[in-house]
Amino acid sequence: MSSHINIEALVADLKPVRRVQPGLGLAITIIAAAFSCFAVINTYGVRPDLVAGMPHPLVTIRAGLLLLLGMAAALSVTTSARPSVGRSGNGWLWALLAALLLPASAMIAWLYHNAANLPFAPGDLDFRYAKWCLQLSIGSALLIGAALTAWLRTGAPIGLDRAGWLVGIAGGSFGTFSYSLHCPSDSIFYVGIFYTMAVAASAGLGRLIVPPLIRW
Repeated sequence: MSSHINIEALVADLKPVRRVQPGLGLAITIIAAAFSCFAVINTYGVRPDLVAGMPHPLVTIRAGLLLLLGMAAALSVTTSARPSVGRSGNGWLWALLAALLLPASAMIAWLYHNAANLPFAPGDLDFRYAKWCLQLSIGSALLIGAALTAWLRTGAPIGLDRAGWLVGIAGGSFGTFSYSLHCPSDSIFYVGIFYTMAVAASAGLGRLIVPPLIRW
């Protein structure tokens, strides 16, 4: 039996493939997020303080944290589509810790009010918009996550469960940011509870839906 290996025969059927470009995946995600923002603004309008160029401080903080978390998660998952040695891709964890300051602040404020028997300010516990917040945020997250997942299928991501979580977090963060442009609430309690729920629910959906779609 011959032990000779014919290299030409081994590579005869190989075909070149297009190199995965993480920048393209990130661009697709941003475009989907921008479309989501446009849809919310066009359908429901923008907060008056944003139109006036004088946003409420909480609006600025929540928007910044959501964008930071969304960008960090999207960057991590798009980078994972082209595995390489030496890249940790854990910057999203720091962004997540920063975003968790919102629910932590809401919990501390709640405990402080109860301990000191202080009355809540008007609007603090006004949760009339919670249903719309969750529906629009998660709906937008599904759209953004679908665009990111479609691109991710062209790559070779490792850690599929992790990829699912990250797609969900990215979609949830950008989707909730889209709704925040309209959201009339300025309450730390509202933001800490329902914005957190929207991102967490989106992350869970990403973990359930995405891995089976990108197996290779």
